[in-house]
Amino acid sequence: MLPDTVIDNRYKIIKSLGGGGMANVYLAHDEFLNRDVTFKIMRLDMKNDVDLAKRFKREAISATELVHDNIVQVYDTGEYEGTQYLVMEYVAGTDLKSYIADHFPIPYQQVVDIMLQVLSAVQAAHDADIIHRDLKPQNILINEDGQVKITDFGIAIAKSVQDMTQTNTVIGSVHYLSPEQTRGGFASAKSDIYALGVMLYEMLTKQVPYEGDTPVAVAMKHTTADMPSVRDFDPRIPQALENVILKSTAKRPQDRYYSAAAMSEDLQTALSPRRSDDTRFAPMSDTIDETRIIPMAQIQDQLKTGVSSDNLFPNDTPEEPSVQDVIIAHGKKGYAIKDIAHKVDRTPKYVRNVLRENGIKFRKASKWPWVMLSLILVATAVIVFLNYQSSKVIVPDVINLTQNQATARIKKSGLAIGTVSSTPSKTIAKGNVVRSISKSGVEVKKGDIINLIISSGREKVRFGDYVGSDYDVTAAQLRAQGYSVTKQDSPSDSVSEGKIIGQSLDANGKVDPTSTTVEFTVSTGALRISVPDFTGKGTQEEVQSWASSHDIVVNFNTQYDGNTKKDHVISQSIRGGSSITKDMVLLVTISQGPQESSSSSSDDDDDDSSSSDASSKNSSSTTSSSSATSSENNSSSSRGRN
Repeated sequence: MLPDTVIDNRYKIIKSLGGGGMANVYLAHDEFLNRDVTFKIMRLDMKNDVDLAKRFKREAISATELVHDNIVQVYDTGEYEGTQYLVMEYVAGTDLKSYIADHFPIPYQQVVDIMLQVLSAVQAAHDADIIHRDLKPQNILINEDGQVKITDFGIAIAKSVQDMTQTNTVIGSVHYLSPEQTRGGFASAKSDIYALGVMLYEMLTKQVPYEGDTPVAVAMKHTTADMPSVRDFDPRIPQALENVILKSTAKRPQDRYYSAAAMSEDLQTALSPRRSDDTRFAPMSDTIDETRIIPMAQIQDQLKTGVSSDNLFPNDTPEEPSVQDVIIAHGKKGYAIKDIAHKVDRTPKYVRNVLRENGIKFRKASKWPWVMLSLILVATAVIVFLNYQSSKVIVPDVINLTQNQATARIKKSGLAIGTVSSTPSKTIAKGNVVRSISKSGVEVKKGDIINLIISSGREKVRFGDYVGSDYDVTAAQLRAQGYSVTKQDSPSDSVSEGKIIGQSLDANGKVDPTSTTVEFTVSTGALRISVPDFTGKGTQEEVQSWASSHDIVVNFNTQYDGNTKKDHVISQSIRGGSSITKDMVLLVTISQGPQESSSSSSDDDDDDSSSSDASSKNSSSTTSSSSATSSENNSSSSRGRN
C-alpha cells in the first residue's frame, strides 16, 4: 500500500511498519481525530480465505471491548477493497523480544515491573472472557516511557496458524505453547499463564527454556521435559522468583496459579528479603498422564481452532495407567461421564470408550428430555430472532449525498439524525456527507441516532512566500500539490536569471491547492541592448544620442584620420549587432579629419604657430565627451540620460 493512500476518507497511510504471518502493518494518520494509528490489513493472498477473514473480524471486534492502560487499544475495524483491516493504538517503541536482546541482563526489579504490567493486562482480558492464546515477547510492546502494552488480543487464533506453516524450523509461538495445547486440549486462562512463565524465564536468561530442530520437538519438550532452572543460569536469582516460573509453568494446569492476579500477587514479593528462605516449588504431581507423538498437521489444527481435530489420539499408548484406572474406578461407582471427563481432563468420548472397553456399563441419558429442551430453545431463539429482526434496521449508505438527502434517507429508515459536524475532505464535495456514525451497512435499532460528518471541502493552507526562490524547483513542487502555475518573464538588474521576482498570491493567504492558480514574475537577468554599427557613418552626436536614450555609458577618443570625415566614427569597441548591458562601457573613436602640414604655416605669427603646435600634439592624444553636443573635448567620459 503506497504512502498517502486514504482509507475510508479517514486513515492516511504514512509508511510501512513491516508485516507478519497474516497482516501488513502501516503507520497511518487518523485525519478525523488527528492522531497517528497503527493500521493492520490482511495480506492480499489471504483475502479469499473466508474462514480466516470471518475469524479476523469476529475476534477483532471482541478486542475493541478491551480498554486497559497496558493493552493496545483497537479503535476500529473495517473492510478496504474486500480486505479486512484493524485500526489500533500506535505505540512508538520496541517489542519485548528486542528489548531483552538490547538490554540484557535486565535488573531483577525491572523484570518484575515489566511482568506486573503484563499480568495486569492479562487479568483484565481474562475478566472479559478473552484468552490471548499467543502470548510471547513479540506481542509485548514497550513505549518510549517504559510503559508495557500487549498487542494482538483477539486475533491470536487467526495468526497462530500462520506461525506454524513451516517445517523443520523453530517457529515463534511454539516456544510458549502450554502442554495441554500440544496434547489437543482447549486453550484456557491457564495456558496464558504458562506462556507468561516462559516469558519470565526468557527475561532472566535471554533464552527460551526448550529448543529443538522442529516445532514438534519443541512441543514435546513442553509436555515431557522438566523446566530448566534459572538459578543454574544465574545463582543470584532468588528462589522465590524462580518459584514464580516453576508454578506458572507446571505441566498440569491445576498446579499453576489459578489466575494472573494470583501470579501477580506472588511476584510482587518475590524479591523481598522476607522470602529469602523459600524452598523450591514442587507441584503435587508433575507427571504427564500420556506421552503423545504429535503430527505437525495436528498442531496446526489445534492452533487454528483451539482444540485438536483428533482429541483422543486413538493410536497412542498411555505411558502410565493412572488415567484409565481413575476412569474405571469412577465408572464402577456410577459417576456421570461428564463428571469423570472433568476429573481426568479428557473428553466424554474418551471416558465412554474406556468404560466400554473394560465392560463397565454406564447410563445412557434419555434423549427425550434433550429433544424437548432443544425444541424449546429453538422456539425461543426463533421468537427472539424475529423480535430482534423487527426492531433492527440497516444504516443506509449516505456517503456523498447532500445533507438534506442524507437526512431524508436516514429518517425514512426509521432512524434519527444526531449531531452534524464538518471535516475537510479531498474526495467529497463541500456540503456532502463524508461518513455517518454508525457506518453504512451496520445493523442498529430503530430510532437510534445517526451522526453525520459533512465535507467542508478541501482543507485550505497558507500559500507561502516564494520570492527569491528558483522558479523551476518551486513550480514543480507546487504543481505536485495540485496548484496551477504560470510564468511572466521580466528583466532585472538586481535579481539573477531564473529567480522569482514577484507572485500573484498573498503569502499569508489561505488557498485550496487543487483550485488555485498562481502567476510568478521571473527574472530573465539584466536587460541586453543591441549596439548599432556606427563605423564610418555615425557622428559623435548620433552616438551620444543613442547612448543617452538607452542609458549606456560611452567613452569617446579622438584622432586624426584622412579617410574618415571629421566628427564621424572611426571605430567602436563593441561590434555593431552585438548586445550589451547597462553595466558595460562602449568605447568610440571620433575622427578629427586629416592632419594639417606644419610647413604651410611657417609665415604665421607666433600665436598661430603655437596653435599649430598644440594641434600637432593632439593628433596622438585621447579625449572623451560626456554630452551629445560636446565640441570642446574637455571631458573624459559621458553617460547618456533621458
